[in-house]
Amino acid sequence: MKRAVRQSVRLLSIFVSLFAFVWVGNGQTAQRATAGTLEDLQVPAPSLNGNLLGDPAVQRVYVYLPAGYKRENTRRYPTLYLLHGYADRPEVWMTEGYQGMKLPLEIDALIAKGVAAEMIVVVPNGRNAYLGSFYTNSPVSGNWEDYVYRDVVNYVDGRYRTIAKPASRGIAGHSMGGYGAFTIAMKHPDVFGATYALSPCCLGLEGDVSGDNPVWGTAAKITTRDLFTRVPRSFDDFYSVAMIALSAAFSPNKDRAPLFVDFPFVEKNGVRVKNEPAYSQYRAKMPLYQVEQYRNNLMKLRGIFLDVGELDEFTHIRQTTAMLSTELSQREIPHAFEIYRGGDHRNMIRERFSTKVIPFFKAVLEK
Repeated sequence: MKRAVRQSVRLLSIFVSLFAFVWVGNGQTAQRATAGTLEDLQVPAPSLNGNLLGDPAVQRVYVYLPAGYKRENTRRYPTLYLLHGYADRPEVWMTEGYQGMKLPLEIDALIAKGVAAEMIVVVPNGRNAYLGSFYTNSPVSGNWEDYVYRDVVNYVDGRYRTIAKPASRGIAGHSMGGYGAFTIAMKHPDVFGATYALSPCCLGLEGDVSGDNPVWGTAAKITTRDLFTRVPRSFDDFYSVAMIALSAAFSPNKDRAPLFVDFPFVEKNGVRVKNEPAYSQYRAKMPLYQVEQYRNNLMKLRGIFLDVGELDEFTHIRQTTAMLSTELSQREIPHAFEIYRGGDHRNMIRERFSTKVIPFFKAVLEK
């Protein structure tokens, strides 16, 4: 019992506090002479028009430009799109959450060391009124998939000197962002040529998002949006809001105000059972069950990388990331998969970004 309590406290701390982990080697001082710039933009998001959660159709997007961008006014650059996780904001890559990571300084240092190629990095917002859009299309929360691959990409290509072709455009993300990065690349290889999913959530209905989790019953009893206006007071609180947000993205129901969701599992006579059609709608959104459907698209990608920390607190992430790799392997779809030692859900994201994500895109994106 004490062990379970300690584990719950550890899990909750992921979402209500910052970590103090510091990765040595960012080289912030040495590379000031070759510093890139960070632009803070408000980008039109017509794909979000009319969403039932009231989120605006203009969204914040950060764009990092390498130092050479202003010096060489005819040169074009590959682009990396970077997606954040549930309950986070784009700033998590700048000043919050990932071991003190500051994206411009990190990229500058990696370019100076030759670890990174000069590239444009785009960080869009994926947080909505339910704390996370899951970067997917929904008649309730809005068409966030379309927003990323169409609205943001077209805006960036129109404003900056990008190499506007999939071979030079990559997408990566952590947790909810990992789900979005893999799914969007899988569905749109004509836009993105490579993907890296860091500890991707929600790949399949296994582990702690399966019907075995009693939080589905807890979430079904919630009738107001109050939980979304405060920091979760317990891990069950967090799971409840996450399940509602996930259902608004995966199994929305425009006729069920005020939350507008159906859940994939319901209680009947004291037993939790599948709830159709919501259960099938969930599966239709989850990459673990879509590999065969999108095999040809996945084969077009120049690179696929999946990773997960061996100590990830979310059991569905550990299980389904490995299962997705198996599905890809069985269909001979080239990819890399790594379970890295000492990693929980967040504690090594900055290190992984610098030592794995950026070198991966340097290798696979066309310059």
